[in-house]
Amino acid sequence: MKTNLLSGQSLTKKVVLASLLFLMNAMSFAQLNKVYASSQTNRAYGICVACFVQNPENAVGSNESDYSTLLVPIGLLGRTEQTLIFPTSNILADTNKLVIGVGTDQSILTAQLIGGISVETFLGDVSNNDYMNIFDDVLKLGGTDASRGALELTMNKPYDRVKISLNSGLLNLNGGFRIYYAYQYKDPHISLLAYNKDGQITLDGNVPLEGSEITLVNSSGKEVYRSKFRSKTFESIQPQGLYILTVQTKEGKNYSKKIMIK
Repeated sequence: MKTNLLSGQSLTKKVVLASLLFLMNAMSFAQLNKVYASSQTNRAYGICVACFVQNPENAVGSNESDYSTLLVPIGLLGRTEQTLIFPTSNILADTNKLVIGVGTDQSILTAQLIGGISVETFLGDVSNNDYMNIFDDVLKLGGTDASRGALELTMNKPYDRVKISLNSGLLNLNGGFRIYYAYQYKDPHISLLAYNKDGQITLDGNVPLEGSEITLVNSSGKEVYRSKFRSKTFESIQPQGLYILTVQTKEGKNYSKKIMIK
């Protein structure tokens, strides 16, 4: 009897601990500072009068329930795209994640079903040359609605807009592709810190620096410094002003941070 009692107490503690961890994770997610897209543009290409974006303004703002629909009927040559524009860049907002709520009118959303969807980010009208088609690692499924999901990308190049395109040739998406929202946020598990003192810049955080390359770009968009990583503290020899510091790791990943040189 005593053994059973102790086992019951142990099980209760585990259940309580698991519940607390779940609540902490839920609260942490709920407290995310989400920066939603605040405006949009859209257009269609090709000889296709039925190619267009339906209810385009529904993809803008914090309402995560309504949606725009990109339409390209099966068998017609064309492309429909919608560009969602944020009020500020990810660098100025200090964010590193991009989330796009997506879905279809099909019963189940899969990466194979939306294989003709592509995503590309821009800073103003300048592309980051990161055009990509949707694949399994990017599409996150879950929740009670199997027809919905989210595209989640780690974004470290400066951007203030994202273009989502629906290309012709899809076999299974005659009803269109839905965009519910787009927002950016800061993932606390990715950290690049930069401090400036007496003309020296010191790097910190959990970004892997060994073998990386460091660049500085001034407020005019001109690269003014580039060097291989040798030490967490280095001399920048730059005039006062706001700069974008970028660390490109030896794996080719980019992490950016705004820094004020005084």
